[in-house]
Amino acid sequence: MEEKKYTLMLVDDEDIILNALSGAFEDEYNIITAVSGEEALTKIAKEHFDVIICDMRMPGIQGYDVLKAVVEKDESIRRILLTGFSDEKAANAAIELGKIHQYISKPINLRDLAALLKEELNHYSKSKKVA
Repeated sequence: MEEKKYTLMLVDDEDIILNALSGAFEDEYNIITAVSGEEALTKIAKEHFDVIICDMRMPGIQGYDVLKAVVEKDESIRRILLTGFSDEKAANAAIELGKIHQYISKPINLRDLAALLKEELNHYSKSKKVA
């Protein structure tokens, strides 16, 4: 029996980052991308996904608001925030408020992010078994 492929939603206003993340993870996961907070909100309403990796600072709707919408849709979806180094205080505040599970600073180390993803999906599958 083939193992279920998890679905990742990647949200970043920088094409180079979206392309790098998509390329790094497309063999292992189903990928949904959005280049803005607005596009992400539209897709959140329509699409099923298990983990979202979202940039914090984008023009228009910020990453924090995108992640808030994810919580409202399904609290079990794992939420990872991408931050610039200067955003660490805001990322910690977001963790405390329960909107995100993890954050990773840019520049992104893909190996670290892959390990973080596996950890988050482990939490996700456990929460689905309990539910």
